[in-house]
Amino acid sequence: MSLCTSRRPENELLAAAEEDMLKWMCVAAAAMALAAPAFAQKTDLPDRTAKQIGTFDVSPMKEGQTALKVSGSCTAEYIVAVNGKAKDITVDCSNPEMAPYIVRTIETGSWDPEVFDHEFFDSFPFRQVFNYGTGAAGPDPRGEKSPKMEEGADQKIIMAAMAQVKAAGTCQVKFTVGADGKPKDIQPNCTPEAYNAKVTEAVAKMKYTPGQKDGQPTDWPGMSMPLQLGGATTKMK
Repeated sequence: MSLCTSRRPENELLAAAEEDMLKWMCVAAAAMALAAPAFAQKTDLPDRTAKQIGTFDVSPMKEGQTALKVSGSCTAEYIVAVNGKAKDITVDCSNPEMAPYIVRTIETGSWDPEVFDHEFFDSFPFRQVFNYGTGAAGPDPRGEKSPKMEEGADQKIIMAAMAQVKAAGTCQVKFTVGADGKPKDIQPNCTPEAYNAKVTEAVAKMKYTPGQKDGQPTDWPGMSMPLQLGGATTKMK
């Protein structure tokens, strides 16, 4: 019989006191269950970064173009959650009215979530450019095709950095993706600065399909990636 199932006590004189005690214990148990942390889901998969497996349905973006009759571009940032869907989506558009349509477009994508040490984790932020309209938006001076990330920052190095520094931190990483698809000219911009060396090392491990200009691989400066490390803000749950 469950502790929280009504029953008749053996001693009738203690009925009221026992009933009150059971009610208190059941309420306390429920509160503990609600407060319990959600544990990361275990997996036998090897370590990997988040990878898109389902293309975006661009119907919402086309809907926005038809409704607003504008051209331009939007820069979006989002995190791939453990369920393989985008979350924490932020969009900066040359036409702000277009932002909700881009958010809906991103929400249609699907990914293989990130795996580290046999657990699923939220990814580091992705940054992606969406162009829309009939060409009124001028070409990017860096080239006609932006880099696409294939492998993210090395999680083992990031974990080692957090274990070493033992303090929460933030980084506004800036870098160039070279024509070889590797980050260079990395500026970690971390606070505290103790994170700088390890974050630079982790970002240097990233791999991209390089950007293109005139159909050829080209250096692509101006890349950025915000990071939150350690403490309550870390992505590691």
